Amino acid sequence: MEQIELSDRDKALLRENYPGLRIIGSENVIRGILVFNLTYIEKTIKGKFNIEFYLSTVGNKILPIVRETNGEILKIAKRKNIDLKALHVNNEEGELCLIIPPKENKRYPSGFDLKEFLHHIEEHLYWVSFYDRFEKPPWKAQAHGDDGYIELYHEDKSFRPDVIEVLQNRAKHKLSRPEIRRIIRNRKL
Repeated sequence: MEQIELSDRDKALLRENYPGLRIIGSENVIRGILVFNLTYIEKTIKGKFNIEFYLSTVGNKILPIVRETNGEILKIAKRKNIDLKALHVNNEEGELCLIIPPKENKRYPSGFDLKEFLHHIEEHLYWVSFYDRFEKPPWKAQAHGDDGYIELYHEDKSFRPDVIEVLQNRAKHKLSRPEIRRIIRNRKL
């Protein structure tokens, strides 16, 4: 695990723009209520969610894991009788699926940036809130899990090496080009 160090500027950002979030230094976590007010295509949504994220990353990822801690998204999924993955939540502990890992470097070219990260979480929670209110997503989201990698393969050729690496890791061996094409064509990893 790699620790994320907050600068004085980051701490000021939290105090001034996110007063509901607190740094819990003894646990190395940011926790509290994230309040947002965002507009997309003339649809303004004000919302608030309880979140937490530890100031550390796992593996070769840039971003920490974020959890929605009050179960609000779980309640939305149950009320609408849909799978949590449809709301880009990985599990019942509220872990958010913010971005497919290969796209982290594109959105965060200089590494972790707290201001961009908090805005990213706000966008994610706006998406969930919009879906809850209007029964449809505000914009097309990346497919979840394996389907997301297949989609990414077709979306942007620059990500193909990342997708092939995931395919090979899942297969536990180097794949031939015909095997890769078959997997992509059948949309199954």
